Amino acid sequence: MEYKEMVVSFLVLMFFVCGVIIFVIHRALISSTDGAVKRLNDEIAKASAKQAELSNKIKKADEELAKRQAEARDLANKMRSDAEQASKEEREKIIAKARAESEEIIAKAQNAKETIRREIQKEMDAKAVNFSMKILNEILTQKAKGVLNDILVNEFLENLRNTDMSRISPDIQTVDIITLNGLDEKSKTQMAAILKEKLNRQLPLNISTDTNLGGGIILKFGSMTLDGSIKNLIREKGIVLQEQLQ
Repeated sequence: MEYKEMVVSFLVLMFFVCGVIIFVIHRALISSTDGAVKRLNDEIAKASAKQAELSNKIKKADEELAKRQAEARDLANKMRSDAEQASKEEREKIIAKARAESEEIIAKAQNAKETIRREIQKEMDAKAVNFSMKILNEILTQKAKGVLNDILVNEFLENLRNTDMSRISPDIQTVDIITLNGLDEKSKTQMAAILKEKLNRQLPLNISTDTNLGGGIILKFGSMTLDGSIKNLIREKGIVLQEQLQ
């Protein structure tokens, strides 16, 4: 009987001990599982945060890349535009330079042509005047030349009264007079009186003759000349007629 009670007591005790052990093991397992789950959740949270951070960095990197690509495209477009503009400006400079050079060449050619034309015209005028003088000398007698000369001298003296002599320098000390065959006393007196009235001083008259003058008179005040010769009259009349014909 005692043996059975001992067995029962042992079994109860074992059952109790086993229950305690099982409870302890269960609690340990649960605690271990909860810890593992918590640690796993922590790791997942950390991984998620890391993933979020990485995603954010990737997003920023993509945005930065897109920005740099846009800047690179803008820079490339600007460089291409600048190159095209520079090329256009260079072409315009070349065209402008070529145009200016061509205009300069044309202008020089026109000036050269005009210079040659004036020289030819001048030579032709001189030849025409000399030819006219030759004809006059051939057809006019000495008497007729004398009469023509007196008329031209008298007309010159009349015109001299209305001539502005304010530009004649006060440094001029003498007057050179060139005529066909000199001046008579009356003409000399008139000349001296007119010059004194115009210049407010008396100037000596230095008279000389030139048989090629054809007639008329020339006054020289230093470098200034008043030409009343028939030769000059023919030249001036020829210029007027040329202008009328043009």
